Amino acid sequence: MKIKKTTLNYIIDILTGLGFLVSCITGIILLFNESGGYQGGRNPLYYIHEMWVNIHIWSSLVMSAGVAAHLILHWNWMVCMTKKLLSPGKTKDANRPDFIPVCEMNTDSNYD
Repeated sequence: MKIKKTTLNYIIDILTGLGFLVSCITGIILLFNESGGYQGGRNPLYYIHEMWVNIHIWSSLVMSAGVAAHLILHWNWMVCMTKKLLSPGKTKDANRPDFIPVCEMNTDSNYD
């Protein structure tokens, strides 16, 4: 099945954004919800606290995987832009040997 680059980027961005949102919300919940530890089973909030910790960890992993995928998919563009930004004296004249082409992303192609 072929998937367009724009569709794949959209899916990755949505998953990364959702992971970020859930991680932020659970982080705030954990900040204000101190469970007080296990206490030999006498603390029922301990299990709720552990649930929030697990949700926080897994949503953070989803977010990290999305960021990594995003960086991999845009690596060529980032390299091109870095070269362009670190060479401010370069001209836009394509006939010159120090010419750096415009960094464009091809969004028309597909991933197999």
